[in-house]
Amino acid sequence: MKKQAIKAFVFVGLFLSLSAIYVYARGNTLIRKVEIPFAFSVGNKSFPAGVYSVTRVTPDKTVLQLSSEEGGEVIRVSTYAVQAKNVPETGKLNFRRYGEKYFLFQIWEPYDVQGRQLSKSRAERTVERDFLANGSEKPSIVDVAVLAQ
Repeated sequence: MKKQAIKAFVFVGLFLSLSAIYVYARGNTLIRKVEIPFAFSVGNKSFPAGVYSVTRVTPDKTVLQLSSEEGGEVIRVSTYAVQAKNVPETGKLNFRRYGEKYFLFQIWEPYDVQGRQLSKSRAERTVERDFLANGSEKPSIVDVAVLAQ
């Protein structure tokens, strides 16, 4: 009888620990799945097309982490808050496009009037300068909708 009580206690303790870890991880995930159909850059790092997730590193979302589904590509980035004109109904990632080069610059959760924006990296400023010097006007904005929150 005592052995069964100890086993039950250990099982309940393990179950509660795993549940707490799962809830904590889910609470930090802003975007569970977004399929980006083109190669892109974040900061000074390039990423291949693929499926990615976004998690918060800090509670206030000033630092976010972008990770590939395969686990090979990861970057942590500093962000700042930006206000939406309209409340977005779906989550999305916004990219600036200069010709065939894409740079992540905003992350939006659904129904959140406040998004997160990344500062332009040195690499993006260089591409932008060359793009504008070639007579191009402004970069276009490309939205990629989130598949799963």
